[in-house]
Amino acid sequence: MNFRIGSKSILIIPLVIIVGLFHSCRSADENTALIKNLEGAMDSIKTAFVPDRRVQIFDFNIPADGTRITGRSSNQEAYERVHLLSKKYPELDLDSFEFVQPIDQALINVSVGNMRSNPKHSAELATQILMGQEVTVWDKKGSWYYIQSPDNYLAWIDAGALVFPGKSELETYHQAEKTMYRNDFGFCYEEANTESPVVSDLVAGNVLRVTGRQTPFVKVKLPDGREGYVPDDELRLLKDIAQASLPDWPQIKKTAYQFMGRPYLWGGTSGRGVDCSGFTKMVYYLNGMQLPRDASQQVHSGIDVPLDDDLSQLQPGDFLFFGERRENGKGDRITHVGIYLGDGKMIHSSERVQVQSLRPGDPDYVAHRRNTLLSARRLILDDSLAQGVELLKNKPEYGF
Repeated sequence: MNFRIGSKSILIIPLVIIVGLFHSCRSADENTALIKNLEGAMDSIKTAFVPDRRVQIFDFNIPADGTRITGRSSNQEAYERVHLLSKKYPELDLDSFEFVQPIDQALINVSVGNMRSNPKHSAELATQILMGQEVTVWDKKGSWYYIQSPDNYLAWIDAGALVFPGKSELETYHQAEKTMYRNDFGFCYEEANTESPVVSDLVAGNVLRVTGRQTPFVKVKLPDGREGYVPDDELRLLKDIAQASLPDWPQIKKTAYQFMGRPYLWGGTSGRGVDCSGFTKMVYYLNGMQLPRDASQQVHSGIDVPLDDDLSQLQPGDFLFFGERRENGKGDRITHVGIYLGDGKMIHSSERVQVQSLRPGDPDYVAHRRNTLLSARRLILDDSLAQGVELLKNKPEYGF
């Protein structure tokens, strides 16, 4: 580009060309080393501030020329640390690395919402979420939304499972009297009789607004405003759950056995099917408590219980964790969880929800489980909850 000042012609070189020339001066080895250093720095930031990408956002990309870092994070500290890289690499373009915030709040509008690893129906089932639960919306691609469940899990869900009530309507929802469906499966009917048309199917854990009563039915409103009737004996008011004392072992055991024979489903956390941690999570959820979603997260809840050969330190209700013992200082890889029943037996979801033994000689002994038992945790301590377990009444996202 030429400009004439008086009798002289001056060549103006665009900044982008200068930057390009600067980077082109690097040898291939220098460029490779730079990208490796940048990737290492980003990985260090991720490890320090977003160690679990299942519950926080941290995505980045470094192009082959090493001129910029693109991406996003929902963690403010991680975002700030990324931008501090400009002090060490002043030529690095960081304008496209963004701090992201939620774009909306929504309610689950179907009995079971399937959250997937990618925005398409053929993607892996990451987890499930139940009707009446509130989610945080982070992103949208086509007809899919990137949401965060009340237990902080991030995944994609199709638009048909959501309703967007708006701020004022959501506040009304928070204050309304609500009830939880308690049976394994059931229906909401148009009229106060079971012969009338179905408004929606229901599963244990669904939350509905109460709008009236017509004994022996309760009139309810679904998140999108549809109304219908559900038998009263299949429901329990959320205020009764919130006011109840902590469940004892017999109650937890009863809930666990409610799932007996239910099929194993990777990502399942509902009556439709459960994986190992989806099973333990649902047992606690139906008793008014929240656990982290996955076994590798649940293992950090509660207090440690020593393991010996005869399992003598365990109590019924303790969580048992299984997996791979790692060496060289690396953390154990947790892949499975079950609930201890006593007498060497546990109930867990493996092929189906079933009871099996960890004691050699028992007819239902499972050697590979005994050989991969890594740790045990106690989540309920007398009349208090251990760290990592929360009461649903303190989590309005569940409808309380």
